[in-house]
Amino acid sequence: MATTDDIARRVKEADSSRSAKRTKAALLVGELAHERTAVLQRLTEIDQQIGDVIIDNNDVIAIDELAAFTETPSADLEQIVSARKPNRGRRKRRTAVPSMTAPDAADSVASQEIDTP
Repeated sequence: MATTDDIARRVKEADSSRSAKRTKAALLVGELAHERTAVLQRLTEIDQQIGDVIIDNNDVIAIDELAAFTETPSADLEQIVSARKPNRGRRKRRTAVPSMTAPDAADSVASQEIDTP
């Protein structure tokens, strides 16, 4: 019969092997998930660029023509265009509105005319 020390040692050995496998699996999944995120981000950027080119040139070439020339399904190109984020220009700063502390020149003239006999 195994002693309590033998049992503890066997459990520890079994756990260390399992722990090493768990660590290896977690590290690999973490690396692959990180790589997947980077690839998806790059794919999003590429789709945005494709959509921009299609929209910027839709006056000279249609999606169907692009699909035929590039051997890319037109449904894919249409999906890219419809999913793309519109380019937004930089917002212009609002100019400060002058305060109305002094009466308007027209109001001043009008009030002078009324006051004059």
